[in-house]
Amino acid sequence: MTTKKRLTSQMLERMTPPKSGRLEIGDELCPGLVLRVTEQGAKSFSVIYRVLGEGGETAAGRPLAGKQHRITLGKWPIISLTHARERARAILAKASEGGDPRAELVAAVKERRANTFSAVLERHVKQDAMRTISSWQNVERVLRLHVVPRLGDTSIADIRRSDVHEIMDDLVASGRIGTAREVRKQMSRIFNWAADREIIETNPLSGMKRTDLARNTEAGRALSDVELRAIWAAAEALRYPFGSLYQFLMLTGQRRAEWAFCKRSEIDGENRWLDLGKERFKSRREHIVPMSDALWALFERLPVWTDANDYFVFSSRHGRVPVAGFSQGKRSLDELAQEHLRKEMGKPAAVLQHFRVHDFRVTCETRLAHLGFNQEIRDAVLGHAKPGLQKTYNKHDYLEEKRRALQAYAEHLLTIVLMDKPRQPVAA
Repeated sequence: MTTKKRLTSQMLERMTPPKSGRLEIGDELCPGLVLRVTEQGAKSFSVIYRVLGEGGETAAGRPLAGKQHRITLGKWPIISLTHARERARAILAKASEGGDPRAELVAAVKERRANTFSAVLERHVKQDAMRTISSWQNVERVLRLHVVPRLGDTSIADIRRSDVHEIMDDLVASGRIGTAREVRKQMSRIFNWAADREIIETNPLSGMKRTDLARNTEAGRALSDVELRAIWAAAEALRYPFGSLYQFLMLTGQRRAEWAFCKRSEIDGENRWLDLGKERFKSRREHIVPMSDALWALFERLPVWTDANDYFVFSSRHGRVPVAGFSQGKRSLDELAQEHLRKEMGKPAAVLQHFRVHDFRVTCETRLAHLGFNQEIRDAVLGHAKPGLQKTYNKHDYLEEKRRALQAYAEHLLTIVLMDKPRQPVAA
């Protein structure tokens, strides 16, 4: 038997469960809304309604209400009392107009099951990321590695901000702040995409505050000669794929993704350059990176994957997928560079100042300036967008200037890192 009371949030919090069976309480403020309490203390809301017209008609043609139906709304406190009343009133209103909310509910359940996070991620990658993000493979990999195992089978409409907080908390606790930052960025992107297509109502990450993920706004620093020698020696010790990748980045000053996700078809052997099309380059512009003699020597010693038609140049799986595990690769580089620095300086307690892979770009531009190359050429080498009206009117590609600059920089860098050693490219 159902008793009736005016339900309040305080009542729900203080309510004790029945000694046996279950207790049902009807809400006086919303007739039809029922609170069910089990002997284990679980509290859930449901709504009882009759559909007008299901009972036939009177002799005068007036529709009659049919038999009772019940729809479970959800458990408290996952669904609040206020929300339960809102949903119950909407269901009761529809039933009073002759509509049965159960059909819509079944359709909604099917839609939620179809729109799991994994399913939405797959659609997002094909319909958006592949067309708009140059490093979309890395985006997909990060989410499949850190989000899908925990939320892949969850309807994207049911994912709450706290769920994403938990994933990022674990990443931060393990020291992977950059990964946590990328997870937040790409999750917010997917939620915005899903909201635009009305798969969900709003982005649950809107307004999320994570001061522990604040980006380092500094542009970076130029590495010293002794640091460059230590890092280069560490890269040699790492060997392929990460050792070679870091040396490619040091010799060219390009962004990590531009080499890490490079395919063999993007290397023009006749002209000796990397041709990054608009779909791969960050600024959605074509970008060509001439390869110096030293870089070409490194390239010729890389593995050739004969079982792949068009393979990734840097790969740990025979060219089928690009290199992965950047955080571990950077940690290994740091540890080896620290050892080489102490050995060269003869100081067991010497500490290598923290550096980022981005610092290779800063070092490249700084050294090019010292070598006498002007800002326009340096911007062209690094792939910076032309400023102001230069973008509109200056159509010069600076290809030959870039080639001379990168050749000069490679010779300068090898003079520093090899010193009296013979100049041999890194072994694959």
